[in-house]
Order: sequence, then structure tokens, then C-alpha cells
Amino acid sequence: MSAQSRASNSPQSSVPGSATSGAELVADMLAHWRVPAVTFIPGEGILELVDALAVRAPSIRLASFRHEAGMAYAAQAIGQLAEQPGICLAARAPGALNTTLAVHTAYTDSAPLIMIVGQAGDESSGREAMLNADDFQRVFGPLTKWVGVIDAPHRVGEMLTRAWHVAMSGRRGPVVLVMPENVATGRLDAARAVSGTSALPALPVLPRPAVGASDLATLREWIATAERPVLLAGGTGWQPEALRMLTELARRHAIPLATTYRRRDLVDHDDDGFIGEIGLGVDPTLARRIDNADLLIVLNGRLGELNTVGAGSFKGFTLLDPARCGEPDAPRLVHLHPDADELNTVYRAQLALQAEPNGFVQAWAQACEPSHADAWIAPAVRDVRAAWRRDARLERLRFIDSGHCEGPLDLRAVYATLDATLAPDALVTSGAGAYAMWPQRYLKHRRPGTQLGPKSGAMGYGLAAAIGASLVLPGTRQIVAIAGDGCLMMHAEEIETAVRLDAPVLLIVVNNRSYGAIEGAQRRLFGRATGTALGAIDFAAWARAFGAWGVTVEATADFAPAFNEALQRQGVRVIELRVPSSVGKPLAS
Repeated sequence: MSAQSRASNSPQSSVPGSATSGAELVADMLAHWRVPAVTFIPGEGILELVDALAVRAPSIRLASFRHEAGMAYAAQAIGQLAEQPGICLAARAPGALNTTLAVHTAYTDSAPLIMIVGQAGDESSGREAMLNADDFQRVFGPLTKWVGVIDAPHRVGEMLTRAWHVAMSGRRGPVVLVMPENVATGRLDAARAVSGTSALPALPVLPRPAVGASDLATLREWIATAERPVLLAGGTGWQPEALRMLTELARRHAIPLATTYRRRDLVDHDDDGFIGEIGLGVDPTLARRIDNADLLIVLNGRLGELNTVGAGSFKGFTLLDPARCGEPDAPRLVHLHPDADELNTVYRAQLALQAEPNGFVQAWAQACEPSHADAWIAPAVRDVRAAWRRDARLERLRFIDSGHCEGPLDLRAVYATLDATLAPDALVTSGAGAYAMWPQRYLKHRRPGTQLGPKSGAMGYGLAAAIGASLVLPGTRQIVAIAGDGCLMMHAEEIETAVRLDAPVLLIVVNNRSYGAIEGAQRRLFGRATGTALGAIDFAAWARAFGAWGVTVEATADFAPAFNEALQRQGVRVIELRVPSSVGKPLAS
């Protein structure tokens, strides 16, 4: 459809409360549902929707990005932080197809996301319309929970409500909603026109699966007799109060508490029961603890490849051997997840529980009364378990106190400075690469919602995610994005987005002029590296070219002054850390 045709068929209404077109109804519904921000890149297929949002939904912040992957990463971050789906708009095929890795990241991270894709009108269906793809179900089906097509303006409410429900229910994740241009511009039937916000569809009521009394009794019995239990918390959808209660339950029952990969902010790292994070870079002593446990309780986490990587390995399903499930020498496995499809997929759980995690923790607390665990846990068991928990914590402390960094700039000191200076609620984002192992090991988290990182291995994620976070977090919260030079340059264009949106983001670039993680893998496998060396970039000058503040640090003593100056400044700030090309993950002491 030409611009002239769109103008002649554009919606006549421009005042919220009397939607006459599909695009207007979408805008009104998103505003009514208090969506805080929508990310997008304007393009063919979504122009009517962008205009409707601009005119009818002033409460929604519209954030235009430089690349579709960046805007989708940002929406994914919003979905992780805002307790509702992140919303983004993708233009016809070039725009939509540019988002595939970001959509995949939302899927692997269990992040709720709704991406509305503009499509040529139905009159062009099957005719290879310009910039079009006729079968988005085939393209996005394997990457999402659901792909829907709005085939008429009067079905907008139905389809958007369903998309919200699917994105937020069970295992949270991304949904793609295709909206042809004739639906966006098409007028609602007079009998179905929406008049006033009271007539707009309400948010769907989400299901809350719960655990039965008999299963809670079984869990209590197993907890009462286990001498070497380990509790693993993971996944999305947690509420802060439930996590506080979970930490208290673990303390009350003397159960050491760890998190799944990239979920280390679920537990306060200063808690004397926190023993680390599984996944890539797992502490070998933690891996041995899990292998020697007699009861393993996995709450809301997925037991896929990343969460079962063994110590010193990049191979999944080695932390726990699926073949050992149910064997006398294997840990008794309790696995809870809100999505039944996540249970018993690889590992056979002796107790498989489909339940919403926050409600489960409350039910567990009630089932395990009285408040003093020694009222129903045998003294001999309690004493063994207390020593088990204490030793596991000491191993954690030794792990984070070990390792060293080559060269004049010690990354351990960098993260010690961040840990001592950042506020407890500061958000830290990162992408993928060996550089991400350093904050994973040495940077503490003390509040939920303070860490974002892709489980998909997506490079270029950290900066875009930080921008997305800045759209929904209070301006008082600090936002730090950490990236390697290889990772950042995958989507370095979003620095312009950050500057234009005046995002209060501090970007720390660890520059070793190498694809460090891959170089390490090549040298381990073949004794040599191929294609991993990268050219020199002056990231401080690069930052200044976009209007940001930038500084280069090459020695340990220079980092703290640079970091403190950055904290005193506003807007986008960039600190480049220049380290030797040999610096990858932390080295053994």
C-alpha cells in the first residue's frame, strides 16, 4: 500500500476513547493495560500503529532503535523487569527477520514478550508483496510460544488478550502477533466499536497452578530426613517477597541455596546460605555438592543443557547424569515448574510439581510450620545438615576469593570496586563471552531484578537491554552494561539510541581485541586459534563521537577514579578497559 493510499485510508478518529480502526484499538488497549514503553523501528507495515500510539497513548514511551534486534532485546529486558510482556513492533519481513535471535533469546530466557509484526494487506497475500514474508508461522514458530494472525479489526481485542495470556502463563516467553495493514487501517463495525476505556478488554486473569496437600506432605517428609539437601532457584516470574520467604525457609531448614545460570540475583549473595550459581563456570566444589546431595529441590528452574554443565566442562547433562535418576546413589529429585512440559523432559523427578513458584513458597512455609525446624527434624539430621550447609558456604567464599587476572589491569579489582560502590538495587547487564565470567564470579547481587544476561549466548545484548531497562526503571536506579569488544560490536549502533533517549547507562567495555571465549575453546581443542583476533578500537573516542562521555583505563589504580567520575556524570558514559588479548575467564590461583 502506498503512502498516499495509507493517508486516504487513515483512521479518522484521533482521540482516545473512540477507536475506529484496528491500529487505534491496539493503541488504546496497550495504554489501558498500562504498558510503560514500546520499542520499534518505523517501517512499512507498522506506520498506522506507530501513529496511533503517538496520538492516542501519550502515557506510553515510544523508543525508536537503530536495529530490530536491539529493540527486541530491549523489549525482552522490559519483560524481565516489568512483570508484564515487553512490547515491540517490527515492520515487514526485513524488520521482522532481523529480530530472530532476540526472539530466541526471549524464549531461552523465559521472558514474556509480544512482538507485533506489520504485514502487507490481505490483497497481497501469496503474491510476494514488497518486503513481505507470507508465512511468519513457519519462521517464528520454533522460536516462540505462539504465532497469531489478526485477520479482522474486530478480533484485535481477542488476539491481543490471548497473546498476553500465552506470554505470561506457564513458562513465560515470546509471542508474535501478525497484523496485516488492512486490519490496522480497517474500521471497526459500528456495533463493535470501542467507546471509552471501560469497554476495553481487561487484562486476562492468569492461571495459578498450585501444589496439593499430599505432595506438600511428601516434601516435608523428605526434607525432614535429608542429610545433604541442596535447593536450586531459577526461572522468571518471582516476586521479591516470595524470594525473601524462600531464603528464610532455606535458613530455617539448614538447606544451602544456589541459583540456576544467569539467575544469581534471586538470592542475596551476603546470605550465609548462598553457595553459588550453576551453569557455565560453575564452582567445582558446588558441582561436587550437587553430585553428593541426597535431596535436590529445583524450584522454577529448567534442567536443560546450560543448567547441567559440569565443572570444567562446556558439555550439558554432566552436572547430573540423567541415567542415574531414581538410582539409590543419586539425589532424590524434586522439580517444580509452572509449565508441565518442563517436568520429566530429561530428568525423572521423584516428585514433579506443576505450580506457580510464589504461591508454592507460601504453601511450603505453611506446610512446614511450626517455625522452628527442630520441632520436626531429628536432632542428628539437623546437626549433619548444619555442617553440610556451613561447609558449602565456606567453599563458596574460597571460590570468590581465588583466581587471578593477567596484565596491569586486574578485573578482580574492577569488580571489587563496583561491588563496594554501586547501590544494592543497581542493575547490571551483560552479553555473552569470556568477559562475562568475571562479574558472574566476583560481582555480588543483593536484590532481585539486578542482573540481566542472555542464556542464548546472544552477543550484543547488554547495551540494548540496559536501554530497555532505562525505559521502565526509576531514574534513581543505576544501570551498568558490561560488554566485551567482540560482543559490543555486534550491536554497537545502539549507543546512538542510548544518547538520543538520554538513557542513564554506564557502559564498561572489556577490550582484549579478541573473541576471547572462542579463542579459549580453539586453543583447548586444537592448540591454536583461527579468526578470533580483532582490530584495535578506541572506544572512548567512539563514545565521544556519539555524544557520550568516554575514558580509557589501562591500569588497576586508574579504574576507581574513572568509575567515580562516571558516577558523577549524567547520560551515557563509557569506560574502556584495555586488557591483554590473553585475558579470558578468571585463571586459577
